[in-house]
Amino acid sequence: MKIIPTKLIYGYSTGGLVSQRNNNTQNRVLFTNCISPPDTINISFKKSSEKPLYISDLREIPDLHCGCCGKTMIKNSKVNHFMEQKIYYPAAISLKRIKQEHYFNESKASPAEKEAYAFLKTYASIYPKLTISEILSKRNVKMRRQQLKPEVSEACEDIRELTKLIAHNSKYMVNEISKLNPDFHKVEKKVFKELQWLSKKYPNLTFNDILNIPQIYNYHLRNLESKQIAVLNEVSKVANYLDEPTKEKVLKATKIAKKIFKEESREIFHKRSRVISEYHNILAEESDRIEIQELFEILDYLPNSSTDVDAFMIKGAQKSSNSIVEILIGRQRNTFEHVKPHRRENDNGPNSIYNYIGLCGKCNAERQREEYDKFIKKHPEMPENEQLQINQIIYYINQGILTGYDDYLPKIAKALDIESKGNIKINIDKLDLKKAKENRKIRQDIYVENKKAKKQKHENITI
Repeated sequence: MKIIPTKLIYGYSTGGLVSQRNNNTQNRVLFTNCISPPDTINISFKKSSEKPLYISDLREIPDLHCGCCGKTMIKNSKVNHFMEQKIYYPAAISLKRIKQEHYFNESKASPAEKEAYAFLKTYASIYPKLTISEILSKRNVKMRRQQLKPEVSEACEDIRELTKLIAHNSKYMVNEISKLNPDFHKVEKKVFKELQWLSKKYPNLTFNDILNIPQIYNYHLRNLESKQIAVLNEVSKVANYLDEPTKEKVLKATKIAKKIFKEESREIFHKRSRVISEYHNILAEESDRIEIQELFEILDYLPNSSTDVDAFMIKGAQKSSNSIVEILIGRQRNTFEHVKPHRRENDNGPNSIYNYIGLCGKCNAERQREEYDKFIKKHPEMPENEQLQINQIIYYINQGILTGYDDYLPKIAKALDIESKGNIKINIDKLDLKKAKENRKIRQDIYVENKKAKKQKHENITI
C-alpha cells in the first residue's frame, strides 16, 4: 500500500496532554555527571576544516539536555545530516525509482512537472551522491532555479517530496537508527523495539509495508480500539453523577465517539481530535463547570501517537517509511522552544534567542501555547532540568565555545520566571564573561597558529 502524504517534514504528533515519560532520577542526573568541565582548555584542531571554531546556536550544543524532560537531545544539524546521508536516497537513484515505483508518471505529467524533472535530473548527474534537498540548497542551483517559471519551481518541490517516499528496507533502517543511538522517550523506545523485532521477521520490507500487513495492522488496531473504548467507558461512568440533561448530552457524545472509533473506515484520519471536538460541541454550554472540565481531563487519556505504541503504529501505517523515521528521530531533536509563546493571542512572543530554550521535539510539540505554570504540573521535573540545561550553556559560554549568548542568560532567566509565574527560578552565578572572553581569544589564537602552520607545511611541500 503506497501512501503519498502532501508534507513529510517533521510531522510531530500534538494531540493530548497526557505524558507517559519515565521520570526516574536517571533522566535528571546532575550536570557534573554529564560533563566534566576541565580546569584548562585542551583544544584539538585536527579537523578544523570540518568543525566550526565556535557554536552560535544552542541547538548545536552537543548532548544538551531537554529543558523539560531532561533527555539528551540530538543536535539539529546532526538530525538533518542523518536524514540526508543515511535515510534519503541520492537524487540520481531516487529520481529513477519514483518512476519505477509509479509515484511519478511522466506520460501523465504536466509540462511544468516534466521540465522540473529534467532540471533535477541534470543536476543529479552532476552531483550523483547528493539528495534532492542537498542539490536544491547549492548556490548555483538556487540561482538557476530563480530563472525557472514559478510553476516549474513549485513542481521541483513536489518531486522533492516524492523522492522522500523512496525508502530503504527495515533491516537497514533499524541498523542506521541504532548507530545514531538516540536517547528515546518511553513510548518511542517501545516503538523502536517493536520495529526492531519486525525487521528481523521482515528484513526486506519497508516500515510502511510491514505496518500494512493485515495481521500486524489489525493487531495494533484492536489494541488501540480497546484503549479508546476503555476511556469512553470511564466518561460514561462520570456521566452518571451529572444532572439528567447533562448526562444525556455526555452519553450522546459518547455514542458518537464509539461509532467514530469502531465503525469508520481506516482511511479516515484524525479520529481522536474529532471525538474530542464532538464533546466540546455538545457540551459547549457546560464547559465552565468543574465536572465537565474533569470529564475533559479523562478524554486527554485517549491514546495518540505521542503517548501510545499502538496509536503510533496505526498512524505510521498511513505514512511513508522515511516519515516514520523522521518522526521518531525528530522527537529527540534539539528544537527552539518559545518561552513566551510565539502565537499567543494578542501577546506574541518574539523569534529571538532571548525567548528560546532548548526542548526536544516531543516536549516542544506537547507544550504548544500552554502556560508554564500549568505545564509544570504535568512535568514537575522541568525546573530542575531547565537548570541542568542552563548549567551546560554556562559551561560552553565560559569555555569560549558558545558565542552570541553573553546577554542571553539574565534575560532568559527573567523570561522563565515571568512565564512560569515564579515556578522556574534559574541560577546563573557560575557565568563568567571575563573567562569567556579570555577563552575565545585562546581558541582564536590556536586556530590562527594552526592555519599558519598548515600553510607553511603546504608551502614547504610545494617547494
